[in-house]
Amino acid sequence: VNLYFFWMNSIHHFWYNYSLLLPCFFAGLLGGGVYVQGFSRVNMDMPLHLREFAIASVGVADSLGILIADVLSLFIQSCIYKQNNLGGAVVNCPY
Repeated sequence: VNLYFFWMNSIHHFWYNYSLLLPCFFAGLLGGGVYVQGFSRVNMDMPLHLREFAIASVGVADSLGILIADVLSLFIQSCIYKQNNLGGAVVNCPY
């Protein structure tokens, strides 16, 4: 929902002032909460002898997820630039 809202806002500019920082702050709180909850669940649910390996695996998966999101965001950014007739995108919009 957050991605769709911010994407549509970047294309149609229906909310364009500093109060837009409030939903950005809320999205950051949600992301941080999911991060902490994920590591807490691994810490509580895994047996003691597997806990260190599980937390390391979650850390690697977290970093891999951030890398994939960063690469996908380059394409999303180029599509938003194309919709707003802006130049300077690193990659070309695939559609």
